[in-house]
Amino acid sequence: MSLLLAMAALTAIGAIAPPLLIRRSRDRLAAQILARAGPKPSLLTPADLCTGRFRRVPGVLGLEGDAIVFESRHERPLSLPLSRIRRISSGSRMTTTGRRLLRAEVLTLADSEGNVAEFLMPKASVYQWRQHLGAWAAREKKSKEP
Repeated sequence: MSLLLAMAALTAIGAIAPPLLIRRSRDRLAAQILARAGPKPSLLTPADLCTGRFRRVPGVLGLEGDAIVFESRHERPLSLPLSRIRRISSGSRMTTTGRRLLRAEVLTLADSEGNVAEFLMPKASVYQWRQHLGAWAAREKKSKEP
């Protein structure tokens, strides 16, 4: 009986500990980004960069001036200039793999070279990205009108 309790306790710890550690790591990374000298990002949210069907790299996604920047402790920063972005979409289904998401949404960015970047994040964060990128698209459209 005590062996079953010990196994149940280890399973519970194994299920709870990794998300807590990832969340703390993201919070520390976001604090470091905000503490840097220079202009602060206008939007900074937790996000996972999808690099495969089931592989995600945890980090933070920020809107810094004329670029979208993904930073993580596990990979080099990824910068997507807004001028190169050709398609922006969001939803509960990943475009590259077709996976359906339950508690999160995906923000998909396609650039002029055909590269696609998918960022998995909470629904509230995707809503904020839609607001910011929609305002940017409206400014771009207005500036290109004669």
